[in-house]
Amino acid sequence: MLRRIALSSLVALVLAGPAGAGTIIVKLTFVPGKLRVRAAAAAATSAGPVQVPLTVADGRGSGSGWTLRLASGRRRVTVTSITARCAANSTCTLPRAAGAPAGGVVLHAARDSGMGVMNLVVTIAPLPAGSPPVRVAFTVS
Repeated sequence: MLRRIALSSLVALVLAGPAGAGTIIVKLTFVPGKLRVRAAAAAATSAGPVQVPLTVADGRGSGSGWTLRLASGRRRVTVTSITARCAANSTCTLPRAAGAPAGGVVLHAARDSGMGVMNLVVTIAPLPAGSPPVRVAFTVS
């Protein structure tokens, strides 16, 4: 009796296997993200260099590069250095400069670089003694 039950169960499993198999088609669509910059409020002063932390996020997936600009109104400020690293829990491609900074352009990330989420620190030189503070802001395009 036990043999009949085991044999019946085995036959049922063998016959049911092909009925459960099939082709499942899953369609995925890639939706690109955005290019954004987030910076803390900062002002250049005559007291010493100012380090401004920025977060640049390029989720577009195109690898077309981007340009980081500094706006300081009519007053001119000097960027002395930029450091970059991948943000925590992010895979990124650090930006490679595609030319020297000029005018308001702080960094032009070359093609196929600057992708993902990066933490940048932009250091601004002190202003001449006695100069009033200058508010600085950053944009990315």
